[in-house]
Amino acid sequence: MKVVRVFNNNAVLVENEANEEMVLIGKGIAFAKKTGDLINEELIQKKFVFENSQLNEKLAKLFNEVPVKYIELTLDIVEMAGKELNTKFNSNIYIALADHIAYAVERCSNNETIKNALLWEIKKFYPNEFAAAMKALEMIRYETNIEMTEDEAGFIALHFVNGQSEGELMAQTVAVTKIVEDILHIVEYHFHFKIDETSLNYIRFVTHIQYFARRLFAKEVIDDGDDILFEQIKNRYQDSYNCSLKVKKYIGSNYHIDISNDELVYFILHINRVCNRK
Repeated sequence: MKVVRVFNNNAVLVENEANEEMVLIGKGIAFAKKTGDLINEELIQKKFVFENSQLNEKLAKLFNEVPVKYIELTLDIVEMAGKELNTKFNSNIYIALADHIAYAVERCSNNETIKNALLWEIKKFYPNEFAAAMKALEMIRYETNIEMTEDEAGFIALHFVNGQSEGELMAQTVAVTKIVEDILHIVEYHFHFKIDETSLNYIRFVTHIQYFARRLFAKEVIDDGDDILFEQIKNRYQDSYNCSLKVKKYIGSNYHIDISNDELVYFILHINRVCNRK
């Protein structure tokens, strides 16, 4: 393996015989090395392959600013979460999460805690990611002896959510979570009752809103022009239609997008299902 770029004495970007780039971590593995030098493979403690070589600049900055122990801890946490959630994360999660963990440890060491305003929503809408994040807190405590609160688990859970959405920004993940919460509130206020969060219809509705919100940000709005179906559904489920108009008004007022009748059809059907008490 030949050196492509030295990050610090303990981390280096190399290229193997198959022309694959990977990051190697090991004590002293890059000491006195320069581009083109061979690596002593006996010093490799961790090996990580990035599928996107454009991350190199971000990696260089990360290794310069974040201690290697937090990067190693992040690799272990992401590996754990991938198994727990049965998913493969995009590469950006390693950079974002390592930076977050290092900053969170520093804050908590100084007794500077940050309240997570979306904690309740995160626990409700992303329970699996939150459970994995709680395990991550245990791993952080074991390595650093720092106890972190559920608020920090919520932040880490969002990184897990974000890491499963290729190219999605954290701000968008937060926005999607808010849209889900707001639309559920609209439906509950309209029908004056609490939705059963254990029902399959509830899970389906939340999933639909999440996909709708991501399509909304990607400007991919469904509009097949099937006005006949819309009129049938509208007349059949009048109360759910009236509720869907409130959802339409909310989206228009806050995101300046006019929901098509085809989108409303899906909302009407989901609202009718989730509010059916039978």
